[in-house]
Amino acid sequence: MKSIYLSIIFSLYLLLSPDGSLAQSIGNQSLKLEKRSTTTGQLARAITKNATTHEEKAWAIFNWIVRTIDYDHELSASRKLQQRIYTSENSIIKNALERKKALCGGYAFLFQELCAQVGISSEVIHGYTKQYAAQTKREKVNHTWNAVKLNDQWYLLDITWAKSHGSSSEPDTFWYRTPPKDFIYTHYPEDTKWTLLRHPISKKEFETLPSH
Repeated sequence: MKSIYLSIIFSLYLLLSPDGSLAQSIGNQSLKLEKRSTTTGQLARAITKNATTHEEKAWAIFNWIVRTIDYDHELSASRKLQQRIYTSENSIIKNALERKKALCGGYAFLFQELCAQVGISSEVIHGYTKQYAAQTKREKVNHTWNAVKLNDQWYLLDITWAKSHGSSSEPDTFWYRTPPKDFIYTHYPEDTKWTLLRHPISKKEFETLPSH
C-alpha cells in the first residue's frame, strides 16, 4: 500500500507549487542541518531539547520543519529528480534533510519520523484539497498532510500550507492543530476517519462546501 501512495505522490507533485520560503531559524536560535551522518533521532532530540511535554515537542518539530525546510520547486519541476528520490519513505526523508527542501509528502513523512523519534504518535494522511482540484482528476489524491496525537487526542496539521499561506518570515500557524470543523472546508482525507469529525461528510459533500 505504501508503494502505491508513493507512486501517487510522485505523479502529482508536479501540480503542487506553493510560493514563498520561511526564515531558517527558530527565535534567536539557529539549528543547522548537520553532516549527513546525523540520525533522525539525534536531530529530533536536538530540536526538542528545550521542550518537556509532547505538546511542546510536536510544536518544536513543526516549527523547525516549516522554518528550515524550503519548498522544493526544483523537485516539483524535475521528473528525473522525482524518479531518483521517490523510491521509499526513507529516501524522501533523507533527501529532504540533505537538500533542505521538500514537497508535501516530504514534509509529512519527516514530521512523522521526527515525532516518532521522541515518542509522539503521528500519521501521514493522503487526500484531496480544493486548491489543486482544478489541476488534477478529482478521483486521485492530490495532497499529503499529518495528524498528531497529543494527550490521547488527534490533531490535524499541514506544514505545506503553513508555509505557502504564511509570509516570508512567519508560517501561518492556523494550519497547526487546525480544528476539524475548519479543516474540512479545504482538506478531505482518503480515509474518512481522519476528518476527525463525529459525523464525517462524503467527498461529494466536501466538493460542494463553500470556501471558508
